[in-house]
Amino acid sequence: MVSGPIKLDDLEMLSLLAVGLIPYMKQVEAGEKDPFSYPDTLLGGFSQLLLTCALRDVPRAERPTSIPAFVATWAILPLTEWAVNLDIPADVFITGDSASAHAGLRLLDPDYDGRPTELCRKLSRGEVMPRTAKRATIADRTANAKVIA
Repeated sequence: MVSGPIKLDDLEMLSLLAVGLIPYMKQVEAGEKDPFSYPDTLLGGFSQLLLTCALRDVPRAERPTSIPAFVATWAILPLTEWAVNLDIPADVFITGDSASAHAGLRLLDPDYDGRPTELCRKLSRGEVMPRTAKRATIADRTANAKVIA
């Protein structure tokens, strides 16, 4: 049996995380410190994140160690500050020219008790889709001041 390289879809991973974070955070807001069992979509997205980190050589010490650790650290960070470069067309998240618009994109809002952001809600509803196949990616955000058309 011949197998090719593993290709993960980072936008799908973010969508799974978002779908799972919505009910998870509702349980947290209701007073549960660490809601268990985790939503299947959150588990799936987290598993994809760990695999993505491993395949992209993110050091183990920089990877999230659990779902609560992911929620407390990665989910509140802007996507551009994650230890793994996401392969998502930049125009998925912004309109206009400035790649700096990525700076505030995160799944949970640390200023509002970790509530899901608008991006998280849109991802969970399937409202975030790539517009084109050939665009600058989030990883290109610092290399270019403008999104490449």
